[in-house]
Amino acid sequence: MAAADAGKAAHTAPHALLLPYPAQGHVIPFMELADRLIDRGFAVTFVNTEFNHRRVVAAAAAAAGAPGSAFAGGRLRLVAVADGMDDGEDHDDFVRLNACMQEAIPPQLDALLDASDGGLGKVTCVVVDVLMAWALDAANRRGLSSAALWAASAAVLAVLIGAKDLIRDGVIDDDGES
Repeated sequence: MAAADAGKAAHTAPHALLLPYPAQGHVIPFMELADRLIDRGFAVTFVNTEFNHRRVVAAAAAAAGAPGSAFAGGRLRLVAVADGMDDGEDHDDFVRLNACMQEAIPPQLDALLDASDGGLGKVTCVVVDVLMAWALDAANRRGLSSAALWAASAAVLAVLIGAKDLIRDGVIDDDGES
């Protein structure tokens, strides 16, 4: 395929923006999703907080030479956004992190969704971590297809969804004790 054809194909390919929650157990499944999407012809913009971006870039560099890697072929763009916390703040304080992200990330996300830079064309769909579901508003305002992905195990989701029923039925008490 000629270089001009390759550039045209990148602009006509579906372009997914992925936004995981900034924790290792969430970022890794989103990277696996990025790999699967790229294998199916998507371009992917992978958005991470600046705090986690450095780790992802290091992992991408290590995997870049691997045949069949999601990082080969130029269809993956890694983007860092500010999470609203200062460098010296405790990024393990998830209550604070969540509050800061909900204020700091939306304007940056808006800019990414409105741009067509990076050689990948405009974003055509958005997948966010369930814990970042507030980010779906930006996709919805633009009429983009969107989804929220639960990155943890199905068992954890079942417990979260069913906990009230377990308490109501007397299986466990409010503290989770039988």
